Amino acid sequence: MEKKIGETGKTGKAGEAGKTVEKADSRLRLWCNRLSPKISLMLVISMLAVFAVLSVFMAVSSVYGSGSRQPDIQHIRTVKIKSCNDSINSINLQKIKEYDDFDE
Repeated sequence: MEKKIGETGKTGKAGEAGKTVEKADSRLRLWCNRLSPKISLMLVISMLAVFAVLSVFMAVSSVYGSGSRQPDIQHIRTVKIKSCNDSINSINLQKIKEYDDFDE
């Protein structure tokens, strides 16, 4: 037995989904087979024209839109990173202050 598109061989939800896909596929094929070659050609050409117009519109609007708006640019601030020696010196200074306080 040959499996068709969408057929899973399982029961439950996966099987139901496969049946739905098969039913939609058969209806679409039946509808397309009913069309005459002239109408089928006209349908394909009209769909091609619609998608081409949409593609050109999206490309032109994105290029045009990118030049009209100025993005909000924030400059990167420099961050002072303590070196290992700085942290050791600050610890030593704290210890010296603690010892000075202790002596008094």
